[in-house]
Amino acid sequence: MKLVASPSQSFAFGRCQVSVQRRELLREGHPVSLGSRAFDILVALVEGRGAVVTKDELMLRAWPGRIVEENTLEAQVSALRRALGEDRTVIRTVAGRGYQFVSEIADEPGAPEAEGLQAVSPLAAAVRGLPLSVSPLIGRETALREIVELAASSRLITLVGAGGVGKTRLAIEAARSLAARFPDGVSIAELGPVGAAEYLPATVAEALGFPPGAGTPSLDRIAAAISQRRILLVLDNCEHLVDAAAQITEKLLRAGPFASVIATSREALKIDGEYVYRVASLDVPGEEVRDVDELLGFGALQLFDARAAFAGAEEPAGKAQAAALKARICRHLDGIPLAIELAAARVRVFGLGGVAERIDDRFNLLTGGVRTALPRQKTLRATLDWSYELLSAQEREVLARLGVFFGSFSMESASAVACSADIPSAAVVECLSQLVEKSLVTVDGAARAKYRLLETTQLYAREKMQSRGVLREYSLRHAQHLRDLFVRAEIEWETLPTADWVGLYAGHLEGLRAAVNWSFSPEGDPMLGVALTTSALPLWMQSGLLEECLSRVNQALNHLDDEEVGDSRSRMKLYAAKGASLLYQGVGSETGSAFRRALEYAERMGDDEYRLRAIWGMWSVTYLNGNYEVALSLARRFSALSEALPHKADRLIGNRMTGMSLLCMGRLGDARGGLQRVAESYEAPVYRSHRTRFIYEQKMIALSSLAHALWLQGFADQAMRAAQQAVEGARALDHAPSICYALTEGLCAITVLTGGVSALAEPAAAAAAATRRHGISTWKARGRMWNGLLALGAGDSLAYERDLRPAFDEIGEALYVLHYTGFVSAVCEALGRLGREDEGIELATAGIERARRFEDRCSLSELLRVKGELMSRSPGTSRMAETLLVEAVETSRQHEALAWRLRCATSLAAAWMKHGRPDDARDLLEPVYEGFSEGFDTHDLQAARRLLEAMSGSANRVG
Repeated sequence: MKLVASPSQSFAFGRCQVSVQRRELLREGHPVSLGSRAFDILVALVEGRGAVVTKDELMLRAWPGRIVEENTLEAQVSALRRALGEDRTVIRTVAGRGYQFVSEIADEPGAPEAEGLQAVSPLAAAVRGLPLSVSPLIGRETALREIVELAASSRLITLVGAGGVGKTRLAIEAARSLAARFPDGVSIAELGPVGAAEYLPATVAEALGFPPGAGTPSLDRIAAAISQRRILLVLDNCEHLVDAAAQITEKLLRAGPFASVIATSREALKIDGEYVYRVASLDVPGEEVRDVDELLGFGALQLFDARAAFAGAEEPAGKAQAAALKARICRHLDGIPLAIELAAARVRVFGLGGVAERIDDRFNLLTGGVRTALPRQKTLRATLDWSYELLSAQEREVLARLGVFFGSFSMESASAVACSADIPSAAVVECLSQLVEKSLVTVDGAARAKYRLLETTQLYAREKMQSRGVLREYSLRHAQHLRDLFVRAEIEWETLPTADWVGLYAGHLEGLRAAVNWSFSPEGDPMLGVALTTSALPLWMQSGLLEECLSRVNQALNHLDDEEVGDSRSRMKLYAAKGASLLYQGVGSETGSAFRRALEYAERMGDDEYRLRAIWGMWSVTYLNGNYEVALSLARRFSALSEALPHKADRLIGNRMTGMSLLCMGRLGDARGGLQRVAESYEAPVYRSHRTRFIYEQKMIALSSLAHALWLQGFADQAMRAAQQAVEGARALDHAPSICYALTEGLCAITVLTGGVSALAEPAAAAAAATRRHGISTWKARGRMWNGLLALGAGDSLAYERDLRPAFDEIGEALYVLHYTGFVSAVCEALGRLGREDEGIELATAGIERARRFEDRCSLSELLRVKGELMSRSPGTSRMAETLLVEAVETSRQHEALAWRLRCATSLAAAWMKHGRPDDARDLLEPVYEGFSEGFDTHDLQAARRLLEAMSGSANRVG
């Protein structure tokens, strides 16, 4: 395209004169009325300078961001022709395509000609020398700004990236933004259609303004002509002529100090002074993003929306569902703009859901690009074919073999899987380097490089292997390699610092999933799948992916059972992992059975490590089911075993288990001492991560339980600090199960106990966010239950059925553990305030029965109290209410929970005040209140103080 291809700010044709700046049309010197849409269409046609401008391009220019019918465009073209009068024939209709401007244009006079160059237009014309922008540049604001800034210090910037990533469009818009710095012109040489290097000088010469037909200028003549000119040349699509493009670029830049070049290519030119700018895909949202506005803010989705609207696709009903489908499509397409545009264009045919369903068949789905595009840009397959054909035979073979990798992989892994007799390891390394250079493999990380194929490239590579009949061979090699990798990982888990271990192996998770899936597929090797699953258990546990772990473990155990394979060591590990994973879903018989099976195998094999894990699991099940006496015996059994082992941290875990058992038995002094020691002394081991062995970060659990012990003993301020420290510690580790525990078992509970339901908003929101992110159903239920309580307390009567009852069903018996007693009583009170006393009484009664069954006197006193409070609201049960409150007070005196004693005393004292017994009420409440040394701003102490003050007022009135 020539530098002067567009009109200047004022131009003329026939009897008409046009001022673009004033948006004015004159005919024989007289102003002619012309609407703004028609004027925009005129300018767009003139800028085309004889080329056909499509109807879509004109509609986008005149109605940006809107969808209009063709007859609307035709009406504006008719209005334009009427305004042009006798010159109406300068606009020619091209049937089925668009319109064409066919008259000669008279521009403003240009500058004197340089040797062989046509006169350049003013700056505005130079900018229009680039292809017309028929749509906005989307999602590239940062990249555009960076390239413009780089141009101040680099005369050669090469935009490198995968096919379809948008290098050309970005280069053109960068050149447009830089035009002010290049008063002698900005031009573009499109190398895509150029078939051989010998034609490259002529293409560049024409772009720079050498007139056609004057013979092909030599590189020396071109260089001499621009030596003193401030020009910017865009060299587009250099990859198939990369050597020749590098040669001519170097010649142009050395000719003088003022010329600059922006090149686009799938690999760098590799000449002095080159700045390689890697053009990444558009940002796509991760699967964890759920907020609709946040989803639609990502560049990939914005491009999808813009192109779908341009194609005339209907926006489906349901904004949230539509956004999720678009995000899924864009993720699978790796944020590649060309692929997204092709997908958006198919929405009109298949609908949004139909495109999402067909996205795995993308090479057949994503066809039908813009008619005027180069052939390689009309389908997704053609884009990859273009890159593939430019590779050497060895590079093609290595690329195909790398198609078995899912997610990131290391150089070591690539060498192990892709090497063969004809392609040794060193050759694989060299080919991988070349594939990175040619933008077919991406690389992340500096200290420890990780490689990845974009999903579309990976599917293309697998197709190549499938067509040659070698896909199973290399899938097997990939699975065997990952088995060996994770066997090594399991050994190094004992010796490497946890942070280093995670850095080495966590990146292989996607590949692990693919290898396990393949191993258990009809063409796979199930025993290899068992070995993979068993060796990878530390990674799943360390990452907190317990639902995934459970699914894989069951798959492996089912195969061992079906084939009657012994393998006691694998079964021991698998049953221990199964029990740990099931703890998240409930504490039913299957969970306990899994841990007992693990213990049987551990005892048979004399494996102390798995003895500890199995006993911990059995303690967890017993504790959560409320059988605290048995839980205490198991905790002591764990402690005895850990005393004989060398790891101090294991002994502290035994202390924590013992402390939690004693806490729920109401022995608060002993419990607090043990938990305090763990909170103060426990340091996470550098090796053998306890998150892998026992799910949670242990100090966090100790702090959460210590918070409950402190609150029950009457130290509310200290309790809140401990609960907050637990959350902060879990967040610092970014360990999802520990964060969920610290929020739902600790901070939310202590917040309600100290400040009442109204104080719950912030921690409940944090709990909901954390449990949504983690994805475990029982944790989601815990997040819902705290938010349900908040809504119920605010007067939302539907919250009980909508949020709370379903959460109770998920949580099961664990609802009535001591940590949740304050939650249960708060729900009962909220129901009572809404006039639903019977439902509150039913909930409290279920808790009372369980507490009596397991002799949980600590929880019993509070549950009796809240039931008595609810019954006192009805005249028919008020006498029974006082009996319950008296029993609650008596029960509270049988344990060390001063905080429950205060609540029980406050409720009974209030009842006695109503019945005219102020002296008895004071004698009951005052000594309990005086037992506190802190927490006087808490909900309970304020209520007690108000009641005591009311007693004083009553006594003064009587006196």
